[in-house]
Amino acid sequence: MSKLIINKLTYTIITQDDMKYGATIPFKNGLNIIYGPNSVGKTSIITGIIYGLGAEKGLGIFKTIQNPFKPEFYNSIDGKNIKTSYLLLEISNGEKTVTIFRYIKGDELHLAAVKNCSADEFFKTEEVTKLIVSGEGVFSENGFQNFLFNFIGLKQVELPTYDNKLSKLYFENILPLFFVEQRAGWSQIQARQVTRYNIKDVKKVAFEYVFGLDRFNLHLTVIKVKELETRIKKFKDELYQKEENLLIIANAEKSEDIPIVNTNSIGKTSIYDYIKYLQEKYKAESEFINQLSSQNKEYEESNEKLRDSLKTLDYQYRKASEKVEKISIEISGYESYIDRITANKYKNKQLKKIKELSTDLNIKTCPVCEAKLQTKQDDECILCHSELSKKISTPEQNLAFLEDEENTFKKVIKQRILDRRKILEQRNVISDKIKEYESQLEHQTKTFAGKEFAELRKRILDADSTHKEMEKYSRIAQRWEDLKPLRRDITISSIELEKLNEEVSQYKQTTNDEAIINSITKYVQSNVTSLGLFKGNQTLIRSIKVDGNDNYTPYLDNYDIYNISSSSDNIRIILSYYLSLLQTSIKFKNLDSINFPNVLILDEPKQQNLDNDSLIDCVSVIENISSDDAQVILTTYSELESDRQKFEKHIIYEMKNKTDYLLKRLTKWEHQPPTGVWLNGGWRG
Repeated sequence: MSKLIINKLTYTIITQDDMKYGATIPFKNGLNIIYGPNSVGKTSIITGIIYGLGAEKGLGIFKTIQNPFKPEFYNSIDGKNIKTSYLLLEISNGEKTVTIFRYIKGDELHLAAVKNCSADEFFKTEEVTKLIVSGEGVFSENGFQNFLFNFIGLKQVELPTYDNKLSKLYFENILPLFFVEQRAGWSQIQARQVTRYNIKDVKKVAFEYVFGLDRFNLHLTVIKVKELETRIKKFKDELYQKEENLLIIANAEKSEDIPIVNTNSIGKTSIYDYIKYLQEKYKAESEFINQLSSQNKEYEESNEKLRDSLKTLDYQYRKASEKVEKISIEISGYESYIDRITANKYKNKQLKKIKELSTDLNIKTCPVCEAKLQTKQDDECILCHSELSKKISTPEQNLAFLEDEENTFKKVIKQRILDRRKILEQRNVISDKIKEYESQLEHQTKTFAGKEFAELRKRILDADSTHKEMEKYSRIAQRWEDLKPLRRDITISSIELEKLNEEVSQYKQTTNDEAIINSITKYVQSNVTSLGLFKGNQTLIRSIKVDGNDNYTPYLDNYDIYNISSSSDNIRIILSYYLSLLQTSIKFKNLDSINFPNVLILDEPKQQNLDNDSLIDCVSVIENISSDDAQVILTTYSELESDRQKFEKHIIYEMKNKTDYLLKRLTKWEHQPPTGVWLNGGWRG
């Protein structure tokens, strides 16, 4: 069974001049009355609870750019600008206690910090979990909704939307079943239901989920139906596309999931019969070819010799081509070297001239190496900076050597050109021989064995064509057979879809669902009587029913009960209904399927023209609910001291007059966080 207990709410506001304001509101099991006149902050306590639970969108029309709190929580207080503000909300699930930290004004409004401790110990412990409250990821591992659902004991479910998608059921969607907001919450049941998630029949679905009705499974069945429909469509589209491709390739049409081919040889027939026909035809053609082949053995031997000779000649031709290529590369290399010799000859001729003119021109540096010319010739060359110890030749000697080299390489090139020409001639001879043998082979192929060979060639070609045709249609048939698992999936899914659709169409209220709805109905009737509606007319009161086809709301003699009641009566009906939900959840607390958290928050019913007597009667009904099983939080006020005395034992927080505001100046820094805590958008250490 799900359970949510509010233990404590603490506000802290810090101004720019470091003045501190705040409030601490403790809660208990059973009835909790927050008592005080209008506009002193009672609703701000309720807002803090809802905000701490990450469900501020359930407070009404709330945009991300808006703040659900009054300006004194985030703008200014006592004429002082607010620097930062936050709340601590301590909650329990009956077994474990945690405290939630959320900024009211700060840098990370979309985050909450959660610690496994009481609110008093929050700033004394370091281990913390930061969770995403709004935006993407609220149901992720680090999402606040994921944490809250797990903590309270709620099952996470997905439901169909109006745009045929799926959406998670959010905490804001079930909140209107145990929280009545002050401003518009009393206008109808689930008046503040959040519709932004586009969930189909969200009020009805939320009720069925909270009370674990078997009927809720229908919504899950609808999801399965949608998933199956999508899956079947995907499978059918895939099957159609693949079958269509195969039918086009085979020039066939489908009949009872079998391709029917239209052939020139045997007309229209199934692809399997056509493959069998081709197999028999190919077998007969192969046998005839074998007979003809035995008669042409000599022809085959001759052809084999010619093919062997062609292979040898082809090898010789390729080797000759490789030699020609190699010699051409050598010649190219020699020619490049001669080019370098020519360049060096030019350079040495220039050096000789420079040397002859060096005295007249007064050259002090060598134009080749740019080094200074020395008077001594023991160490360096006068013109090229070369060491004389290496016995560098003179330009005249170099020229003689280079010319000799040039002549030598020219002779080598001449010889290699002759070698290449010789090999080219040999290759041409080989090429002519290849052409001769190919001509012989072609001639034999065309003429050898006369009509017998011509018939053999025709039969071979026919057999080859038959074999290709047989392979083609065999592949198509195999690919067609490979689609059987897909067809089987479609069949199985279609059967399952039909079954699920039948379940939906033939749904009948289960015994469990009937018991829960009957319980709510009886409690509504009892509470209406206790609150003095319809002047105690039992016949009329017993006519009140809970309509399962209209969001499980009360109706009277086929009429919406709101349409035949006064505004004051409507408030009493709403109170009777919400109390009946709490009473029923307690009655069926042993059912694991119940998701009602056994908390009820009623904000200012008296401001909706509810008289004092009816409020006192409502409190009497609540007093009869076991305090161990539920928690009720009620904000109210009466100027009559006698009324206050009747509520006194349940008052957990009181603001005594119109100037006794919730937020008070703290004489000491009561909630000052030490180092190492999350503050102003980050952790201070």
